[in-house]
Amino acid sequence: MTATLLTASAPTTAAAPMYNAARLWAPADPAVELTVVVPFYNPGAALRPTVEKLVSCLAEERVSYEVIAVSDGSTDGSERTLAGLPGVRVVVSPVNQGKGGALHLGFSAARGAWIGFVDADGDIDPRHLAEYLRVARAGDHAGVYADKRHAASGSASSPFRKLVSMVYSTLVALMFVLGMRDTQTGCKVLRRDVLAELLPRLRERRFAFDLEFFVAAKAAGIRGFVGAPVRLEERMAGSTVGSSAILRTIRDTFVIFARLHLTDQYRRPASAPIVLRPAPTAWTSQLADAA
Repeated sequence: MTATLLTASAPTTAAAPMYNAARLWAPADPAVELTVVVPFYNPGAALRPTVEKLVSCLAEERVSYEVIAVSDGSTDGSERTLAGLPGVRVVVSPVNQGKGGALHLGFSAARGAWIGFVDADGDIDPRHLAEYLRVARAGDHAGVYADKRHAASGSASSPFRKLVSMVYSTLVALMFVLGMRDTQTGCKVLRRDVLAELLPRLRERRFAFDLEFFVAAKAAGIRGFVGAPVRLEERMAGSTVGSSAILRTIRDTFVIFARLHLTDQYRRPASAPIVLRPAPTAWTSQLADAA
């Protein structure tokens, strides 16, 4: 199967759930162990090498996969560079919403038992997703996330980006006490049922999506997230995180704090106990049999 192109309609209100995540409660497609969503906005030539490397490493690891590349209103025609790549679906949003909006759109179409995402700008090696999937399988975790504060992590980011990251992670730690050092690095693998449980409660469309996800998980009593090493390289594409994006993310962080403490947005009703379905454990043998 080579890349296919779909066009999506954007939601019209910020108050309603962005896309219908109900299909995530349906059983995963037995033919797809891992769905990877790759959100992008005008990445130019950086997009195809990132997705090409992702497809290659998943095939090498004998992971049954699908890749959903989501154009967040891109105007550079970069989605066309993915033509011919096996197992890739391209979804085009007609308007730019932000990383969170693009992720919601991709998640709503996911078929895998595990669902991951990785940034498209080339600073994170997509091979990390295969590594995180192995960790997730072994421990039956709710999710595995890239932790740039991990002792085994490394970063070629600029001193300015490192400073911004340190200040923001300190702010998040003081405000939310999540018990994790890094919410924002754009590479994660999550269980399908965890996403199904949390996505309808999430409202953030931009870079605060990752933070809101973990805040909602804690409020709902969902545990079992583990940080893993990541190597951040120099970006192949220009960063979309400028001063305006940084200020907006800080503002959105305080909005999430208000939702957490002033509303029941992220909490489950007392009458609705958490029921998370065990992730499949027989994938490896199934794939071996299929081979």
